[in-house]
Amino acid sequence: MIVDHLARALVTATATLVEFVGSARDAERAALNTLEEIAYVLDQMNADERQEFRDVLERIAAAEPERADFIRSLPGSLGLDGES
Repeated sequence: MIVDHLARALVTATATLVEFVGSARDAERAALNTLEEIAYVLDQMNADERQEFRDVLERIAAAEPERADFIRSLPGSLGLDGES
């Protein structure tokens, strides 16, 4: 499904940005702004879309055990725990 590919790309981008925040002080503000923008866009999802997003992330986490904890934490990290 295309949604799986998009979610995987989001996981990869978010993981990279999180690494920038922790290691590259010059890039910290840009990384934080990008993470905030990602969160804002995803916050526009309705409750059904948020559940679908969590389901997709769960499939990705199952396929990528080395990053599973990070992947499963994304909705909470991006402020998507509440229902829209």
